[in-house]
Amino acid sequence: MLAVCHTGNETSDGHLISHDPQRRRRVIVNVSSKRRLLPILGAILLVVPPVAASEIGPQTNPDSRAIPGPGSQAAAAATRSDVDPRVSEANDLFVDHQVMESLRLFEDVIDEYPEMYEALWGAARSAVAEGLLSRGIETQNQWFKISESYARRSTEVEPGSLEGLYWLLSAKGLRATQTGNREAAALSREVYDLAHQVLETDSLHAGALHALGVVNYRVRSLPFFARFVARTFLGGDVIGLTSWEDAERYLKLALELRPEYILFHLDLGRMYLARKRMEEARMHFQRALELPLLEPPDTRFKMIAERRLAETFD
Repeated sequence: MLAVCHTGNETSDGHLISHDPQRRRRVIVNVSSKRRLLPILGAILLVVPPVAASEIGPQTNPDSRAIPGPGSQAAAAATRSDVDPRVSEANDLFVDHQVMESLRLFEDVIDEYPEMYEALWGAARSAVAEGLLSRGIETQNQWFKISESYARRSTEVEPGSLEGLYWLLSAKGLRATQTGNREAAALSREVYDLAHQVLETDSLHAGALHALGVVNYRVRSLPFFARFVARTFLGGDVIGLTSWEDAERYLKLALELRPEYILFHLDLGRMYLARKRMEEARMHFQRALELPLLEPPDTRFKMIAERRLAETFD
C-alpha cells in the first residue's frame, strides 16, 4: 500500500517521535506543525499514506501482506521453523497498534540475526507506520529512511521477495512527497519501476496497484506548466507515463482486491474529488469512515476522510 503524505495541510501540533539510527533510542520532542508547500514533484506520490504523512498500503494477494499490511495477515510470513519466535511476537504487537514496541523487538532480532528476512521487512513496515504517525517532515523522513534501509537489506537477503520490494517502494514513495524536486523525480521513477517489478511476480498485488494509481493521480493533478518543468528540467520522465485513466484503473483494482482497506477508499475518493466526480468521492469518503480499523494509521486516515466530507459537502 503506498501512502501519500499530506504533511503540510493535514498535521496538527503534537509530539514527535524521533529515532537515532545508531543507538535506536526513542526521543519525544514537542513541536508545532507548520504549513509547507511541497516541491513540484514532491506532490506526486501519496504508500501511502494515513495522516498527516499519509499512506501506506497493502499487498494484494489475499495471502500476502499490505502496507502497513492487513493486520489479520501480519504474521503470515513468520511460519518457517527457522524464524525466531520473537518475529511472531513483534507482528502481534504491530497488529495491536504497538508500533514502536514492534520495531524495537524486530531490531532486537536483527541485532542477533542480521540477515533474517522476516525481521528486516517487518522492521521496515513498522518504521513506515511510525513515520506516518509522527509529526513534522524531518522526523517523518528520518523514519522513512530507516524503513528504506531495512527494506533494502531484506531485498539483498532474498532478492525479488515481495514484502521487501513493497516496503522499499513504500518508503521511497513517502520520501518523494517531501523532498527536493530532483530527488523527488528520481524517487518517483524508482517507485514506478518497483511497483511494476512487484506486479511481474504478483499481478494481483493490491499495494503495488495502489502505488501506481497514486503516482498517476498525483502527477495528473499537477498544473500543466509544473508537469512540463518537471519533465523537461528535472528528469521527471515518469510524467509522460501517467494518465487519469490509469489512476482510476489502478486505484479501483486495488480496492476490488482489498475492499476493507480504508486508505484505498480515501485515495479513490481524493482522485474522484480532483476530477469533480462529487458523488463518487462522497461515497468513498463515507465508506472510509464506516470501515473498522485494521492498521495503526487507520484512525488518522478516517480523520482525513471526515475532514474531506466536512470541507467539501457540508
